[in-house]
Amino acid sequence: MEKVIRYKCDYCGELFSSEEWCLEHEKAHKRSEKANMMLDEGKTLEGINNECHLWPEVPKYLKNVTKDNCFVVSYWQCCDKPAYRIVSITHKGRLELWGCGSWNGYYGGEFKIGNDNLKDPRPKEELFVDPRYEELYW
Repeated sequence: MEKVIRYKCDYCGELFSSEEWCLEHEKAHKRSEKANMMLDEGKTLEGINNECHLWPEVPKYLKNVTKDNCFVVSYWQCCDKPAYRIVSITHKGRLELWGCGSWNGYYGGEFKIGNDNLKDPRPKEELFVDPRYEELYW
């Protein structure tokens, strides 16, 4: 028989074999928690990164992006319109986008900050929500 010691993250419950790794993981959760508060307050990705240090750098085209900007992710729901917005930042520094580009309803996923789908941020006035979704579900 062998005694095994693991360290459990207070945020997500993930187990680690060393206390140091677990503490680093928890620090990442704390940074993303603060980043999401700032995102909700309307701060830019550059401003968030300056305080939270989530990424080595924010690409130039994303520096002034906030939660209000929208993006085209054409392979999601076959939608070529800016239907998706940043809703959160994960503890791994990924941007979580969600939107309604199809009658199927809301859909989303995560992107690394340098992903090509994020290269053309659109202003909030261009946000597209598929009107067929409301007809089917409301």
